[in-house]
Amino acid sequence: MVKVNCKRMSSILVNYEGSVQIISFNRPNKLNAISFQCYNEVTKALKEGANNDTVFLTILTGVGKAYSSGTDLFDSPIIDIEDRLIATRDFVRAFIDYPKLLVALVNGPAIGIACTTLGLCDLVYATKTATFSCPFHKLGLTIEGCSSITFPLIMGKTRATEFLYSGKKLNAIDAQKIGLVNEIINDGISGRNQLIKKITTELAFYKLPIVYSKSMMLNGVITRNELHEANNREIERLKERFNSDDFQNSIANYFKQRMLKNKL
Repeated sequence: MVKVNCKRMSSILVNYEGSVQIISFNRPNKLNAISFQCYNEVTKALKEGANNDTVFLTILTGVGKAYSSGTDLFDSPIIDIEDRLIATRDFVRAFIDYPKLLVALVNGPAIGIACTTLGLCDLVYATKTATFSCPFHKLGLTIEGCSSITFPLIMGKTRATEFLYSGKKLNAIDAQKIGLVNEIINDGISGRNQLIKKITTELAFYKLPIVYSKSMMLNGVITRNELHEANNREIERLKERFNSDDFQNSIANYFKQRMLKNKL
């Protein structure tokens, strides 16, 4: 019988099931939006998985009906933009540096950075309810999560350009067609358990071959240094964008539309 150990933080759940670590975004009332604290907790959990000798597979997923709706733009105003972006940068770094098998199980909407960081995962599985979108430009922001180099490699330049610039929403089938998703699986715990069984029996028998193969594949296609450089470039541009009139106007328009909606 597999031993299960659950660690609850304020915004995520971390389960250990034998050699499998499962990190779940756990803010279902906000569609698992990633707060400043959530960024830091996921970063910490990924580092723990990397340093845990018994873990060879980490799965990222969400509690409830969403994977994650991306950055919580309405998080505590007390937190400085600079500090938020440092947390974002370190979050992406933890994906880049994760040495073992990193798998995303997208169980609903994956928006913004929750979508772009899928390009840093080794495998991506989705349920039928999964959707994928990157509405950065509609907010006056720019792309992140190393998607400036990972998405053109995964989808091809023209498809990546259309997807990232337009903010269009893809369903699981369309995401699979352009290479963002490996396979569509069943919803719920049964689907997750079937996925774990599939990976541990068909793809990953031993930890070290995975670590070595992952390292060689990275060096063959794109290096970790190149990913870190892309992450740094994207964060530097976001510093400017968060202070831009474009972003401020988009937030003002959001609140204006919400007030009008509430009056109806």
